[in-house]
Amino acid sequence: MHVFEQNEERKLEPAEGPEGFLKLCSGDEIRQGVVRLPHHKEILHSLGSIRYCKAERIREGMLGTLRIPGKSERKAHQLAFAFLLTAQTLTLVEDAGELLPWIEKQLPVWQEVSTTEDLFLKLLEQSVSEDSLFLCHLEQQLEQLEDVLIHRVPPNFFETLTAHRRKLSELGAYYDQLTTMGERMRGRRSGETPAAEDPWEYFLHDTKRLQDHVRQMKEALHQLREMYQFQQTAQQNRVMGMLTVVTTVFLPLNLLTGWYGMNFTNMPELQWQYGYPVVIAAAVVIVLAEIIYFTHKKFF
Repeated sequence: MHVFEQNEERKLEPAEGPEGFLKLCSGDEIRQGVVRLPHHKEILHSLGSIRYCKAERIREGMLGTLRIPGKSERKAHQLAFAFLLTAQTLTLVEDAGELLPWIEKQLPVWQEVSTTEDLFLKLLEQSVSEDSLFLCHLEQQLEQLEDVLIHRVPPNFFETLTAHRRKLSELGAYYDQLTTMGERMRGRRSGETPAAEDPWEYFLHDTKRLQDHVRQMKEALHQLREMYQFQQTAQQNRVMGMLTVVTTVFLPLNLLTGWYGMNFTNMPELQWQYGYPVVIAAAVVIVLAEIIYFTHKKFF
């Protein structure tokens, strides 16, 4: 268990005792009785499979889970933990051991908070602080993909498109859940602070802006898919066009060979000594004439 307390300057620092402003513990410590928390059964149950962000009102404050997606194009590990928010303590429960390094990295930003709710708000704000840059990076990759797609279909295009779609779907669901959580937290403070000054309003503004950004990128992704299908259709049309031209070029030759392949008795060309070279010359002239015609019409 790791406990952090506020000093006289309202800065978080490690505490010596078991009680503090911010507390980090594991599910095993709760099961073994080292840490005693209200609603510990609900916390342990939710800790078994954290698939989304949620917050529920309880008598002591708020209880819920957080699942922060990895900010990477590939499927990266995700930070998932349960939380219990009371007026005295913000308790975070996690078994993977990845939460403490992340918390220690954020401590310099979480200074001069007056309540545990403000600390929880700082945690949520920090979890999305760099998301705009990440979304801009993804958007730039989609633009580069679009530039290449105009001229040709890049290798592994469909796999890349699918990976981006899954990441955007994950982030879109994450921001939607954070918005719902922020609205519930704002509802707890309704009447205490004017809406224009409520810090949860700023957080909701950020999550909704990120939602809109993800929605726009999904539309761009849909357009890329349509461009890909258009390129595939255009390529098939070019192949079919070439096959049609080739078939058209050799169609008169098929007529010629079929005509003289009938072998009727009264066909004077069959007995003519120049019949064979004349047929060859006629075939060459026909092919050349067709090639000149199709080239003039820009079929090649």
